[in-house]
Amino acid sequence: MQRKYVKVARVSELPEKRGRRVSVMGEEIALWRVDGKFYAIQNVCSHQHYPVLHQGILSGTSVTCPMHGWTYSLETGIAEVGNGRVKTYDVRVEGDDILIEEPI
Repeated sequence: MQRKYVKVARVSELPEKRGRRVSVMGEEIALWRVDGKFYAIQNVCSHQHYPVLHQGILSGTSVTCPMHGWTYSLETGIAEVGNGRVKTYDVRVEGDDILIEEPI
């Protein structure tokens, strides 16, 4: 099955090491730019399901939820502090457009 991608932002709109909340097909997604690479993870922390990971504290390629301190890898979505996992989404850049794989 071929993956479908949706434009969610422009590269020029997303500063380095700053998260941004986007919505794709009703899914809240946290979009991050770290050292020129783009990451997209589920925006809802698996601890108490607050949609705040786009506002998290970044350390390398890990983001810490600002509510209770659970930390997730932007690469894998696996919790490094706390338990659980958040979904990750494939990201493509085409020119100045940032595209995210449609959630299944």
